[in-house]
Amino acid sequence: MSRRVNELWNPFGKEYAWAPRWAALERCYILAFGLVDLPSRLRARLVVRTVREFQTKTLLDFGCGTGTYSFYFSRSPDVQVKGIDFNESRIADCRFIAEKIGRDNVGFYSAAGHTGLQKFDNESFDSVLGIEVFQYLKDLKLTVHEIHRVLKSGGYLFGHIPVLGYLRETEHNMFDDMGIQTLLVETGFEIIVFTSTFGGPIQKLCKVFDRIVNLRVLTAFLYPLLLILCFPFKVESSDGSYRLFVARKPMLAEKQKQGDRR
Repeated sequence: MSRRVNELWNPFGKEYAWAPRWAALERCYILAFGLVDLPSRLRARLVVRTVREFQTKTLLDFGCGTGTYSFYFSRSPDVQVKGIDFNESRIADCRFIAEKIGRDNVGFYSAAGHTGLQKFDNESFDSVLGIEVFQYLKDLKLTVHEIHRVLKSGGYLFGHIPVLGYLRETEHNMFDDMGIQTLLVETGFEIIVFTSTFGGPIQKLCKVFDRIVNLRVLTAFLYPLLLILCFPFKVESSDGSYRLFVARKPMLAEKQKQGDRR
């Protein structure tokens, strides 16, 4: 309950209010209510809770987009966060925000090259986030291999991806449960958590949001109400069309034992 109260007073995505694009009134609204996107907020509720279960001092936000996860986890001054994205204008905005709010434990990088991960040394991070990004990658397996490389032994990859049965605009990879798990195992990970999300009442409330989101005044009035209505429901759902996974890079000793058994 204390975390829910904290989310009300210190909402996810409030740092995004300082992006240059917002007018004063829009900035005040985001500072008060956080990121104005219901599916993203619900996803963040689950992702943040999951990441908190594992100790993380160095975190890479791969496909950081507007930087909301990077800024959220960098609220803890003892956590070092790096965000990387292919969209250079978003990286520029994130750098502007970080300077504006004086957040010196977070940095943002443009993803030049195949994956953009080449700039990081082996075993640089305790954890990597890949939230709603893997479906857009042209070099999917190469990217997951690179994530494995930059993770420390025993480190964790947190992912959230769609399992819709079709591709949306600009997506390159369509996933199913078997395909996701095979990809992770073939790239050297062991799967710790694999959960269906966004079904049931949560899915219905998100559909309501989708209908009103283009009506800005209506969204401004109804968005806080929708957040409150979502509080009693879990994002996890057996009939969900998305998957949350946590995959672990085995410790070196564990790899050696596996090799000996083979």
